[in-house]
Amino acid sequence: MSVLWKDCTTKGAVIGGFLGLISSVALTVVSPSVWEATLGNPKGSAWFPYASPALFSMTIGFLGVWLFSVLDKSPQAAKERADFKAQQIRSETGFGASGASGH
Repeated sequence: MSVLWKDCTTKGAVIGGFLGLISSVALTVVSPSVWEATLGNPKGSAWFPYASPALFSMTIGFLGVWLFSVLDKSPQAAKERADFKAQQIRSETGFGASGASGH
């Protein structure tokens, strides 16, 4: 989202990423593919009815990025928002890049 949305902040991206990760793991564990097939619980006892949580965990992650970016009023967030246009031009064209990295 930081490449496409000018208001995305580091804090929002990190928190949203963790929310997506945590919800994905949690929903996978309570899905039938793990809860019933792997852990041996009775058929039909899974808390989450779908085999893959991607639709839900990605939505949670994106909403987390959006919410925590919008709520971030720190000076660092203001700097990140102000630097967006220059970073976008550099990422798409290469203009402003100082040269190859030394690694």
